[in-house]
Amino acid sequence: MSTNMSTGTSTTLRVKTAPGFRVDAAALRPLALAAIGVTEIERIVLPAGNDRCRVGDVFDVRRDVRCDDSAAPHAGGDLPTLVIDGAAQWLDRVGAEMDGGCLVVHGSTGDHSGSRMSAGELRIDGDAGHFTGCEMRGGRLTVRGNSGDFVAGALAGDMEGMTGGTLTIHGNAGARLADRMRRGLVLVGGDAGDFAASRLVAGTVGVAGQVGAHYAYGMRRGTLLLARRPAHWPVTFADGGYGFDVFWSLLVRSFAAEIAPFSQWRADRLPARYTGDLAVDGRGEILIAG
Repeated sequence: MSTNMSTGTSTTLRVKTAPGFRVDAAALRPLALAAIGVTEIERIVLPAGNDRCRVGDVFDVRRDVRCDDSAAPHAGGDLPTLVIDGAAQWLDRVGAEMDGGCLVVHGSTGDHSGSRMSAGELRIDGDAGHFTGCEMRGGRLTVRGNSGDFVAGALAGDMEGMTGGTLTIHGNAGARLADRMRRGLVLVGGDAGDFAASRLVAGTVGVAGQVGAHYAYGMRRGTLLLARRPAHWPVTFADGGYGFDVFWSLLVRSFAAEIAPFSQWRADRLPARYTGDLAVDGRGEILIAG
């Protein structure tokens, strides 16, 4: 009897020496590293401000061939996997411009994690810094802990934030969550800071906890989902009425595999709906399911 098993290359980078300065890890992408050998990986030079370091100076590098799909449940087990073990917040731009494969981080990361990633799966088991998923274009990014400011937002001087993919934060998010976001899905299991979903152009943003001041400020289109009724209400939003039951049933169905409470919402329990931001002739909506 034959068994069909998916196989893939797995590379593990285990931190052996903290460098004492911040390191740019954008070059550590699953597809790129799967195409070269261990010795070549160890020779990769990583920028570090005015300094630099080689991968082999900071990490122990190991190469394995795995025969299961447990490492990348969404991306698929046959795709190359990169594991960074012992990561800390001095490691910036983890998964930045990632174009495929699966990157698993055991520990926390610094700023710009998943920035401009276009495909694949990035999973961070700890916290992430500021600008997480900034200008993300596709793929799936999961943060098990908290994240800083400007999650799924735009980089300084740019006009568009996240334009595709799914970003999930199990903990709290900082200020300016999904600022200028244009497309995609962002779910936060905890609280969000001030100006959540500000200047939202399109896409869906969900917050299970409380939101800070000025949420949905300058919202033009898109959807802000709230599991709890906010303590304060923006005066530039009006009652949105009914007639969105089909949209709601499809949205709830798409949340079935996501984090609670979004996965627990039911199609037969319509949320309260409000439209705005009327100050910018906005056609966005706030849905309160709590």
